[in-house]
Amino acid sequence: MPSESDLTKLHIVFNGQKTPPLKVNQLFDARRFNSFTAITGKADADFVNRYLSKFIQADIVLGASPAKHVNSASEVITKVALTDALLAVANKKPVKLFEALSSSNQANVLNGLFKFEYAPAQAIYSRFYLLSNEESGDCRVILGSIDLTEESFTKDRNQYSEVLVFDNDQRLFANLLEHFKHDIKPVLRPYFSDNLLKAAQKQLDESKKDQNAAAAGNNVVILDNDTTDQVAAQDMTDIISHDLQQQIDSAIIPHDTTIAMRNVTTDRSLVKEGIERDTKQHDTIYNLQKLSVSPRAAKPKIKDRQKIYQQVKEALVSGMTPQQRSAEKKYTTFLYDRPMERNLVNNNSGLYVPNDAGTHPIPFGKLATISQIRDSLKSIDDVMKGYQRYVVDYSDNYGKRFYEAIMYSFTAPFLWEIRTKASLNPEDGNDIPNFLILGATAGSGKSTLLRIINQLTWNTDRSLIDFGTIYPTDVAQKKNKTVEAIEHYMRTGSSYPVLLDEIEPYFFQQDQYSRHLVVDTMNELVNNPQAIAPLIGTTNYDSGFTMLRETARRTYYLQIDKVIDEKLKGEANRYIYNVRQTLNNTLFKDFVLRMASLLEDDETPWRSFDPETGRLDFLAQTRQLFRDYYKMAGLDVPEYFADTICDDFKESSRNSWAKLYLTQEDDFKYRESDDSMLFDISKLNPANGFTADSIEKYRNALPIELCVNGINGKRGKFVEIKAKEFFNWIGERNPYADEAPAAAPEPAKNDQQPAEKPKKKGFWARLFG
Repeated sequence: MPSESDLTKLHIVFNGQKTPPLKVNQLFDARRFNSFTAITGKADADFVNRYLSKFIQADIVLGASPAKHVNSASEVITKVALTDALLAVANKKPVKLFEALSSSNQANVLNGLFKFEYAPAQAIYSRFYLLSNEESGDCRVILGSIDLTEESFTKDRNQYSEVLVFDNDQRLFANLLEHFKHDIKPVLRPYFSDNLLKAAQKQLDESKKDQNAAAAGNNVVILDNDTTDQVAAQDMTDIISHDLQQQIDSAIIPHDTTIAMRNVTTDRSLVKEGIERDTKQHDTIYNLQKLSVSPRAAKPKIKDRQKIYQQVKEALVSGMTPQQRSAEKKYTTFLYDRPMERNLVNNNSGLYVPNDAGTHPIPFGKLATISQIRDSLKSIDDVMKGYQRYVVDYSDNYGKRFYEAIMYSFTAPFLWEIRTKASLNPEDGNDIPNFLILGATAGSGKSTLLRIINQLTWNTDRSLIDFGTIYPTDVAQKKNKTVEAIEHYMRTGSSYPVLLDEIEPYFFQQDQYSRHLVVDTMNELVNNPQAIAPLIGTTNYDSGFTMLRETARRTYYLQIDKVIDEKLKGEANRYIYNVRQTLNNTLFKDFVLRMASLLEDDETPWRSFDPETGRLDFLAQTRQLFRDYYKMAGLDVPEYFADTICDDFKESSRNSWAKLYLTQEDDFKYRESDDSMLFDISKLNPANGFTADSIEKYRNALPIELCVNGINGKRGKFVEIKAKEFFNWIGERNPYADEAPAAAPEPAKNDQQPAEKPKKKGFWARLFG
């Protein structure tokens, strides 16, 4: 039986012969061929930017995915082609693809050299790729179950694909090219509409007027939400009122298509399954189709353009309440990471922000002078002196948590890139968490720290979002909607961290919230690297804070559990207010250029592990940059500077169980046969002085590796814990360990034997006396 490594999953046959796996740039060879025509299922921008940029001309058709539950020809039009086309535009997929193209490829599209097309009223399941060179006469045909995506060529995915390559088969090439021109081309429409291209060109024209942007060679297009909303509304209107009507008039699709559109919602209840959000989107598109046609005519016609346009605008917001629209607009901080546009010669970090007018993106980042670096470090030191002076029982080790949070926030926009460079295996990506949680005691200055982070990175303190006020208290399903809003903030395309204050404990304790946002988001990031904004949040440590193990695994947790001296609170407030007047993001602007340089350097070591804990220090390069800053400024590295990752959740968990054992020792019952202890976790209830959620708090805090039978040892009424490992973990003496035998005493002269050492009582003896 062959092993998985022996199996050929990407099967390439070259001119009838099986061939070793070709590299993608060998398959789509832009040196030998200069013209490229493709009909594919999907195309992502990274693939186009990496492998297709050097073609002189490209025509890419985005076909349809196999549909489910489609039974008739009219349903192919209404429930597959037209629905997919409208959904793609409503979800701004054309805009997102265009924005993700490199500036040179955006220019190729605007100049008509690269064309992206689709069929809004036909389902195209064809898959072929035609490469040619008119000067040399060479041609190539590629047939197979592949798309223009990295996933199609990834070896470790559990998928089988066939690729048939025919070099200089002139008859086959001519046959498919004629089929493309005669049969497929007439049903195609531009994927990047005129509305989109006009908006892009307008932004480029605005950039040329901006002397700073022009000097930086800035030609990238990133459109704002208002513009893309307008483009989406216009495009959806055009699909129905122009493209569809034109194909009806040309007899490309049947004249009774309008009847199928009007009946598209018939028996809809039979297929209302799947994800709720997808269902709502499909319902919106179906209703839009239905309302676009006259309601009672025997031969219904599509309504006039203005009515359709109004219906489209209403449809785009029909699934959202006013509260939802208000909640989505609370996050307005945008910092886009575009590595393809990185140009270190021109001091372009690859990060972009909207200009003041919001008309076009401009590069973000600027090298600082030595004096500016020194002033910034002194401002941070002034912040830390405030904690030193006013926090009860402050120590430099405790202060490292504050500095660590600052370094995480500086690194945050690049975390998704660092994750790709530091991960040998996909699961390694979890070692670079997209979530930083500050578990803080009330009155510890956690909200102030969040504002300071905002000032040091964004030069404002007004980008914070209060978790509890995203939705009003009386809104139905407030918890679900709050988490949905946070997910929306993280997925706007910005890589600036979402700063969230006072996250309520239920988010971490209840599986349906933290698992959905933290676990699912991290799983998506490690399998499909992309710029999903990190989240930096605070939560109240005093309210019984705990995290599910799966959440803790993917979260960087820093515990801030010391309070500001109540007697000095007024003085502390005045001090920190004065310090905050000196804060700015000058150092952060310099930092992003230096970090961008490290990301471009293939020799940068991203896999740095702490020798004591074995954890990946994903902030290692940030620490080195800050050490360099202190050296440049002629300042000593402060004692509160963190040299490695802080593992506060593990330490907090250990501390909780150590205190539990020391105060409830009699409740831990030793089981000699297994060298284990049984603990009745149901005793951690309010009747015994514990909080209502203490059972889950302690259960989550107990590492699985300490439990007999793994996860099963944590479940149920009795928790069974390995004795030796438990006492090593909490750092207490193991009373059940065998003592080392003492040296035999000299026999007494009267030949009396020493008294026999009393035997240690076993479990049953101690239990029943």
